[in-house]
Amino acid sequence: MSAMVTCRNLICPPPTGPARRRRSSVRQATGRITETADPPRSAAMNRRLSLTLVAALAAAGTLTTVPAHAATGTACKIQPYGLIGARWQQLGGANGKLGCPTTGERDIHQNGVGWAGRRQTFERGQLAWSPKLGGNFVVAAWSAGGNAYVDWHRTAKEFDTFLVRYTSAADPHGVQKDTAGGFRGRYIVRARTNGGYRWNIKGCDSNLIGPSSCQKHWSVSVTG
Repeated sequence: MSAMVTCRNLICPPPTGPARRRRSSVRQATGRITETADPPRSAAMNRRLSLTLVAALAAAGTLTTVPAHAATGTACKIQPYGLIGARWQQLGGANGKLGCPTTGERDIHQNGVGWAGRRQTFERGQLAWSPKLGGNFVVAAWSAGGNAYVDWHRTAKEFDTFLVRYTSAADPHGVQKDTAGGFRGRYIVRARTNGGYRWNIKGCDSNLIGPSSCQKHWSVSVTG
């Protein structure tokens, strides 16, 4: 289960519908989340790390059908692998939402968090693995048809709502929205700039009394 903290100074509307599916409007600071990326590792090291990761998740019972090398096509010079590679394939692979990779995976560090996960850049967006939000939690971002998309899948538990935060050249101070909960989700905005949209996600649960409880950390950011 993901680490939870109680959000402070939040105003939640009265619950409606079944208690377990309550949603509330959650307000948090929209300041930029500071991240740094390590240089990409060699392909051989990435393969060893992927195999180690998959074996560990399988032993813990949190992984079902994610192979070490999920991407097996030959169209791309760089082949995604592991959890990012599996999600890339689910989104259509080389001919899908993101296109071919333009970089290898990179370790990402967040201010106040330390190592937060891994991210890979593609022709039309990015994919990031955020294990602090769930062992299989991968977020994707891309742009198409005048829209900017963020897609997340899959959290370790079901949430009442998700917080979606984005910034862009048209929204430099950031915008934050709450959207339907569950184990996964997708959010779309009409693009108001030719530049990319930078996204972060976290899950929240409503309480019968008092403020909502949200995951402690935001996901590794993705831009698309």
